[in-house]
Amino acid sequence: MTPRENYLAFFRDEPYEWIPMAGDVRTFRPEELHDNVARGFVNQQEPFPPEKFGGKGWFNVEWKYEYEVRGAIGVGRILDDVSEWREKLVWPDLDAADWEGIARKNAEYLKTDQIIQTTIFTGFFERLISLMDFTDAAMALVDPDVEDDVKELFDKLADLYIDYAARMKKYFNVEFLELHDDWGNQRAAMMSLDTHTNMILPYIKKVVDACHDMGMIFFMHSCGNVTELFPNFIKAGIDTWSGQEMGIKWPLVQKYGDKFKFAITVQPPKGATNDEVRAFAQAIFDQYKGYKVHYRAFASMMPKEHFDIINEMIKAL
Repeated sequence: MTPRENYLAFFRDEPYEWIPMAGDVRTFRPEELHDNVARGFVNQQEPFPPEKFGGKGWFNVEWKYEYEVRGAIGVGRILDDVSEWREKLVWPDLDAADWEGIARKNAEYLKTDQIIQTTIFTGFFERLISLMDFTDAAMALVDPDVEDDVKELFDKLADLYIDYAARMKKYFNVEFLELHDDWGNQRAAMMSLDTHTNMILPYIKKVVDACHDMGMIFFMHSCGNVTELFPNFIKAGIDTWSGQEMGIKWPLVQKYGDKFKFAITVQPPKGATNDEVRAFAQAIFDQYKGYKVHYRAFASMMPKEHFDIINEMIKAL
C-alpha cells in the first residue's frame, strides 16, 4: 500500500496499514497560482526565493510577508463597505493560468506515491478581513443590513474555491485540500455558534461537499479556541482539523472522536535528546490510543533525527 493509498483508506474508513502522518503528504503550492507567493508558502519542483514573498494576491489585496513569523498580513483595504463588493472586486481569472504548463514544469515533483495536498490560504471570514479590516468584517457578520451582501459574496467565493480545487485535481491529482479560515482567538471563538451557522456553515459545507464529490479529503485549518463552533465542523462534513493544542484538543477528541478524525501535532521541545523525543511522542500516542486520529510532525520544525524517530514510532503503532 502506498502512502497515498493508505491516506485515502484511512479517511474513507477502509482497511489501512499505518496511521497517516505528515511524511505521507507532498504539498504542492506553485508560484503561478493563487495567493501562494503573496502569503509566503510556495512548494514546487524549483526552489522559490523567500525574499520574493508578499505582494499582491487574489482580489488585488496587498500582503506584507513577515519573516519572523513566517507569514503574511494584509495591508490596506479594498472595500469601505461590504455592499460594494459586486462593483469593486476584481475576481481571479482561473482560465488565464497555464495549467498544463505548470504540470509539465513540476512533472518530477508530482511523480510521487504520496498524497498531493494544496492549500487555499484565505477562506471566508479571513477573506472578508483581508478586503476590509477585522472590526468591520466582524461587524458585517452580525449586521442584518448587509447579511445578504455577505452571503452572496461568500457563495461566490465558494464557487471560486470549488473551481480552483477541481483544476488542482484535474491537472495535478491533488486529493487533499486544506482551507485556512481562522475562527477563534486564544480564549474563545470569534463569533457565536448561531452566527457561524448562519453566515459561514453553508459555504464551508458547499466546498466540502464538492471536494468529496471529486474524491478529495477536506482539511480545515482554523486557529484559536473553536470549541464552541465544533458542532459545525461535524455538520459541514469536514474530514480533519489540526488547530493548536491550547488545552482544547483532548476534550474535543473525547467528545467528538467517534465522529471526526483529528490531526494531532507531535512537536517535541527544542533541545530535547533522542530519548526525550521518544518519551514525549510515546506519551501523546498513549493519550490518543483508541481514537482514530492521525499525526503531524514537520521536518522544518525539528532536527531531521527527531523527525525520523517520530515517524518510525508512528509507523510502528
